[in-house]
Amino acid sequence: MRADRLGRILSPFVAILAVIAGGAAGYHSLTNWSWFDSLYMTLITLTTIGYGEPAGMTQHARYFTVVLIIVGVSTVGYAVAVTTKLLIESEILLALGRRKVFREAGKLRNHFVICGAGRVGARVAKEMASKGVDFIIIERDNQVADKMSELGYLVVRGDATDEQTLLSVSIAYAQGIVCAAPSDADNVYTTLMARDMNPAIYIVARANEESAEPKLIKAGANKVVSPNRIGSHQMAQALLKPAVSQFIELTTMDSEDLGLEEIVITDRASFAGHPLRHSGIREKLDVMIVAIRRTEGEMLFNPSGDTDLKPGDRLIAVGKRSNLVELEKLASSRSALREEARSQKPEAGIH
Repeated sequence: MRADRLGRILSPFVAILAVIAGGAAGYHSLTNWSWFDSLYMTLITLTTIGYGEPAGMTQHARYFTVVLIIVGVSTVGYAVAVTTKLLIESEILLALGRRKVFREAGKLRNHFVICGAGRVGARVAKEMASKGVDFIIIERDNQVADKMSELGYLVVRGDATDEQTLLSVSIAYAQGIVCAAPSDADNVYTTLMARDMNPAIYIVARANEESAEPKLIKAGANKVVSPNRIGSHQMAQALLKPAVSQFIELTTMDSEDLGLEEIVITDRASFAGHPLRHSGIREKLDVMIVAIRRTEGEMLFNPSGDTDLKPGDRLIAVGKRSNLVELEKLASSRSALREEARSQKPEAGIH
């Protein structure tokens, strides 16, 4: 709940407490009653119960009672009205918000779905948001869902193991899904349904226990990630091979200097269909191609300069992030990069 709405709810109740405290203090000063008797008289007056006038009531106390009734009853009525209005507004806004989310979710195409916005899922959402890709989150916990919504993410409140929930996020048109629920059973079931509803979708599933990994693969996951195993491996690498660990952190974590990216070559790229040495990638962008993944799945590590770059290939590149962004642009559209590289090649027959 936002601070302004919380303040609007609390303010009338603070006023009621102030009236009660003022009433008790007034009766205590105008009569010989104890503090408890004064508080008791204040409460039965404000609630209009009317048990009758107690002994020791003075004329000044009667005048005070008239004022207390007018002020107190008005304050209580105002508090009830404000609370009712806010509750109704909250329900209306919630209904409109859900309708808007479902409307936007129905328009999504070629997007990603994140099931579960816990520690793992929230981190995945942050990474995707930094890349500027379209994604939607499924989260059953309302507090977590509110937190994700406040960050500007598109969130559907529901259970990812429910078929209707997956349908509401356009699972049939999604290109990928992350099953990051804290329960392995939920991840297995979500994987099964996602694969059945979209046979072409790429599924990355979280495994908390090693025994869950083969089940997730059998259910249809393309990739299974175990945070516990990855974390322990990185800790061992940090101790045994600190230089390697530092390089991996620089290329995979949030670093402004160095990055490791996967870049798809489209048929519009100027260097598509030509050898790597003639692409000008290394000379002009100072980017190193450490591997190439072919469309059929073959992985070429440390490709030679004679390796042809084909449309659909995925370049695994290391370099400055600004240069990697430029390479991604070049891989998706024609440019003068190859022409410049070709102009530096020796003409045929000239030695």
